[in-house]
Amino acid sequence: MKRYLLANAFINLCVTIAAAAPAPSQPVSQEEALNWTRHLVPLPKRIEFLSKVQVPVNQIGITLRDDKEPLAVQATRELHECLRAPQRPASDASIHLILKVDPQESALASLPNRDQAYRIIPTEGSGLLLLGGGPRGLYYAAKTMQQLIKPGLTEDGAAIPLVSITDWPDLEDRGLWGGDSSEQIRWMSDRKMNYDEQISTTGVDENKQCFVRYPPYKQRMIDEGPIYGVNPVPVVLHLEQLAGGGLFKAYPELQGKDAKPGAICYSNPIFTDLLTQWLLLWGEKPGVREVDVWMTENLGGQKGCQCDKCVKQDRNVLEARVIVAAWKKAREKQPNLGLRVLTSEETEKSNPKVFAELPPEVKVWYYHSLFTYNTSEKPMIRPYLVETARKGRWIGVCANTCALVGCWQPFTGAHFMHYRMNEFVDKKLSGFLGYAVPRIRHVAFNTEAAAEWGWNAKGRSPHEFALSWAVRQGMKDPQKFAEWSDTLGPVAWDVYGSEWPAGEKRKTPGKVADMLKQGKLPDLGYVLWDVYPTPWGDIKTAEQLDSDVAHAERAVTLARELGEEVLIQESLVVQGYINSLKALWILKQLVTSGGVADQDKESARRFFKMYLDSLDQAGKALTAWEAALPGKGDREGIMRESVELVDGMIGEMAAVAAELGCSPR
Repeated sequence: MKRYLLANAFINLCVTIAAAAPAPSQPVSQEEALNWTRHLVPLPKRIEFLSKVQVPVNQIGITLRDDKEPLAVQATRELHECLRAPQRPASDASIHLILKVDPQESALASLPNRDQAYRIIPTEGSGLLLLGGGPRGLYYAAKTMQQLIKPGLTEDGAAIPLVSITDWPDLEDRGLWGGDSSEQIRWMSDRKMNYDEQISTTGVDENKQCFVRYPPYKQRMIDEGPIYGVNPVPVVLHLEQLAGGGLFKAYPELQGKDAKPGAICYSNPIFTDLLTQWLLLWGEKPGVREVDVWMTENLGGQKGCQCDKCVKQDRNVLEARVIVAAWKKAREKQPNLGLRVLTSEETEKSNPKVFAELPPEVKVWYYHSLFTYNTSEKPMIRPYLVETARKGRWIGVCANTCALVGCWQPFTGAHFMHYRMNEFVDKKLSGFLGYAVPRIRHVAFNTEAAAEWGWNAKGRSPHEFALSWAVRQGMKDPQKFAEWSDTLGPVAWDVYGSEWPAGEKRKTPGKVADMLKQGKLPDLGYVLWDVYPTPWGDIKTAEQLDSDVAHAERAVTLARELGEEVLIQESLVVQGYINSLKALWILKQLVTSGGVADQDKESARRFFKMYLDSLDQAGKALTAWEAALPGKGDREGIMRESVELVDGMIGEMAAVAAELGCSPR
C-alpha cells in the first residue's frame, strides 16, 4: 500500500489506495485528499482516505438503524438535503451510508466526551458506516459526511471518499452567548458547536407572580437548538441587575440595606423563593435542561447589603449559597434540572470560596470583564482555576472572539484564537462560551476558529486554518489569503492586545493626547496594574513596532492583489492603527512636559501629521469594511461608535499639536 502523510503527528491524515465498495473505486491522490480535508471544519483528529467512488446521487442509500433519537433522525434528514435528490430504496443503491448510535463501540468507549465522539468506517462491501458514541456523536458524523460530499457534488453525481475517521472534541461544550447567536443556531451546529446562552427577561409582575420570557429572536435558541444539537441555556441576568423586571417594586424589602441600588438582601428568604420559581419556569420549557445564573457583576466600589445578617458574611459566598438553595428547591419538582453559575469581577477574590459552596454537579463559567474580555497575549486562566479544574470541577471560560468588546473592529486573528483555545484545552477546561459581537458576520473567521480549536486544538496550524477557511469561502487564491492572514493577524493582535484604540474609552490610564502633553506616556510593553495595556502594552520593543509597521504595509499589498474589498479595508484599518502608534512613539521622544524644543518642532509636525492621517485612514476604512462585509444585517452602521471614537482622538491630538506650536502644515 502507498501512503501519503498530509498533516502533523496529531492528525494522522494519510491516503491509501484500496478498493472498499462495490461501485467502481478509484485511488485518491495526496492533493485530492488534502483538498477534501480543507472542506472539513473542525478537522477530525484521525482521518484516512482509502479510495473514492463516483455515483449518481440517487444511487446513494441512507439507512438509519435506530430512529428513536431525534438527533439521529435529523442527521439522516440533513444527509438527504445535502444530496438534493430523491433516494432509491436501500436495496437498489450502489453505495450505502448506514447510521447507528452505538455507545458500546469499542473504539469510542474510552474516548473523552464519548457521547459526541464518532467513527466513519468502510463496510465490507456497501459503503460507509457512521457510528456515534451518542446521538450527538452520530449527528457530528453526519456533519462530517456532508462536508466530504459537498465538494464533489455535481448535477450528474457525487464523488464520495471512502474514509476511516475517529474523532472527538477536546472541550465538552463549545458555544456562544449574546449577539445574534440565537439566530445562527444552524451556522453554529454546522461547525459542531453545541451550546448557546441568551439573557432572559426575568421578573415579578404587579400581582407578585414570577415570569420569564424571551423576545422572538432569542426564543429561536429554544425552538431550534435541540433540533440541531445545540443546548439552549436561559440566563438569569447578573443578580444586581434584576431591578428592571419589577423585583424591587414588588418586594422593596429585598433592596439591600445601605447598599448600591440593585444589591439584594440575600438573608431574606423571599429572594430564594423567587429564584426557585424562575428556575422552575425555565425548566418547564421544551428542550431546556439547564439554567445559568450570573452572579453579581459590579457593585462599582459600593457595598452589598449591610443588614445585621448579611454584613457578617462574605457577600459572594452568601450569594452562592442562595443560588444553590434555590436550585435544590427547584430540583424537588424537576429532579433533572441542571445549574450553571457564571462568576464576575465582583466575585473574583472570593471564587475559591464560591466554588466550595457549589455541589460538584454545578458547572462554572469563569468570567471577569477585564481578565476574560481582552486580546492581550498573556495567559487568561489563573492558577486557582487550573487547580480547580484539575481536581475535577467542571470549569469553562467566557471569552471574546471579537477584537475588542464594545469597540468593534475587524480582526482576522487565527494566531490569537489558536493561542487562546490551546490554553483552554491545555489547562483542562471543559467549555468555551464565546462572545461573538456585534454580530457573527463581523467575527465569523474568529468564531469558526474557536469552533475549530475547541474541538481539535492540536490539529491545524493558524496558517492551515486560514487556508482551509479560504477554500470553504471559495476564494480565488487560498494560499495568498493564508499569507495575508499570517502577515496581518499578528499585527492586529499586537494592536488590539494593547487595547488600541479601545483604551481611549476608559478613564484609566487616560487619554494619550493628555499623557503625551504631560510627558506621561508609558514605555513600550508597559501594562498599568497588569490590567490596562493602552497604548502599546503588547508591543514590547521598538523593533517589534517597526516590524509591525512593515508587515501591515505588506498586508495591504497582499489584500489588493487578492482583490477582496473586505480584506483591503481591514488591512487599512490595522495599518492606520499601527502607524498611529509608531508616530505616537516618536512623538513621545520629542514632547516633554515643557513642550517641544525649537529644533524638534519640524520633526514633531511631521509625526503629528502621521498620527492624524493614520487614524483618519483607520476611521474611513472602518466604515468601508462594514459596507464590504458579505450579507447585510439588521443593524447597519454598527461601526459608527468606533469611528466616532477615532474622530475624537484625532481632534484631541490636533488640539495638543496646536497648543505645542506643531500643527501639521
